[in-house]
Amino acid sequence: MILNYEIIQFAISFPFNHSNLIFFHLFINFIFACVIYSKLKVYYDPNLNYIHMKYPEFRRYDKLSFMRLWIGLSTLFWPRAFIFIFLLAFMSIILNCGNSTSYKFKFIKDIIYSYGCRLILFSMGCIIPNKIKYEKKSEEIYKKYLGPDYKINYNKKFSTLVTNHVSWVESFYYCYLYACGYISKISAKKIIFIRKMAIYNETIFCDRQNPQSRVLTANKITERQKGIINGSIKTLLTIYPEGTITNGTYLIKFKRGAFMSLLPIKPYVEIIDQSEDCTLATGILPLHYHLIYASCYLYHNVKFLELPVLEPTEFMYENYKDLGKEKWMIYMNVTKRIMAEISGLRMSEKSFAEKIQYNAEINEAYN
Repeated sequence: MILNYEIIQFAISFPFNHSNLIFFHLFINFIFACVIYSKLKVYYDPNLNYIHMKYPEFRRYDKLSFMRLWIGLSTLFWPRAFIFIFLLAFMSIILNCGNSTSYKFKFIKDIIYSYGCRLILFSMGCIIPNKIKYEKKSEEIYKKYLGPDYKINYNKKFSTLVTNHVSWVESFYYCYLYACGYISKISAKKIIFIRKMAIYNETIFCDRQNPQSRVLTANKITERQKGIINGSIKTLLTIYPEGTITNGTYLIKFKRGAFMSLLPIKPYVEIIDQSEDCTLATGILPLHYHLIYASCYLYHNVKFLELPVLEPTEFMYENYKDLGKEKWMIYMNVTKRIMAEISGLRMSEKSFAEKIQYNAEINEAYN
């Protein structure tokens, strides 16, 4: 009892003035910065360049700064983290209450969903995600692959939004534009707020390790696409055909899901400013560490290239039959070429398997 009384007396008498509070805040964030830095430095280690150079699609091209990390954690990170979690929690509660089948309720919820995602981007420093169009270049390349008579249309009805996967940013951005759903790995169900939002936007979950799950997912995608085209399904579907996150300098190997139905798609390409000290491209970094590091910077530059609606043609099947044995293969590879040629990104046939291999190699070498 005497000991407890002395501890209480000490706690009451401790001078918690402004100077001490600032020192305590800086000290805690210094420890936090040390932990994050130790987790990230393996991905920036110049001694492992012989490994990094083998995987240009996933490696880091930016810089890792301990001082920037410490300063960012001490100033920007905690307010942003609070706003981020608050908005996710608010949206997950609102979107899952009331009658979701009512058109009136869904319209209101879609507005909350859309602008909630926009506020999340704003809070994380993505103040103005620019949407751009290269209309003349797009028309030239579309007619090269789809035929000289192909009519360029940005507003035609489409079954799926198809885009490269560079970071967490595009998921919120496309939700802002279209209040859409996604194809997601099944482990995302463990994140409570993400799970609730996914239920609302009718996200399709896939277990990558289960071949039967992949087949079922492909069937669900085709059914969803047909429903969107015939109007029976209102929530748009967004697919990342690469199946994993890159560093934004390449388009890697595409998967077939978005193309099996041969229905019209709407391509977008996210273009990252690679000159930033910390780019928005996640690449090989674990997503949560990249989210923390990126939030330590005041703002980020990112552009979204909008392409016209793409619909397969007989001209494409006939003139580019060397790109695949089946129509969906031709469609998939032509889409990849169009996206690469218009955006200026390079093409690669690496996939998620090589990313896993890359991560294993650098961790083995570092340990």
